[in-house]
Amino acid sequence: MYSFLYEESETWAVWPNDASLSKYAKSSSDRVIKQIFRQLFDDVRDQMSELKNDLQNEMWQLTTSVDELTTAFDSYFTSAQVDETFARYD
Repeated sequence: MYSFLYEESETWAVWPNDASLSKYAKSSSDRVIKQIFRQLFDDVRDQMSELKNDLQNEMWQLTTSVDELTTAFDSYFTSAQVDETFARYD
């Protein structure tokens, strides 16, 4: 695992600008970390919601297409006539 030495004034990109690294080591760090993860997972939730919506739309389109194909096959079988030697479509 990698470790890096940070100066007191340095902060992470997602770390609040007003929180120094020494605050991380103090009891207030839990609150700051929870806020960071809440923001990150809010973004993940939003992206997953978009993906879910896209998948639901694709599933609806696929279901509609299969229903149309089933209807077409049903119509074909209704109008097809079969005798001893061949099948004929009218």
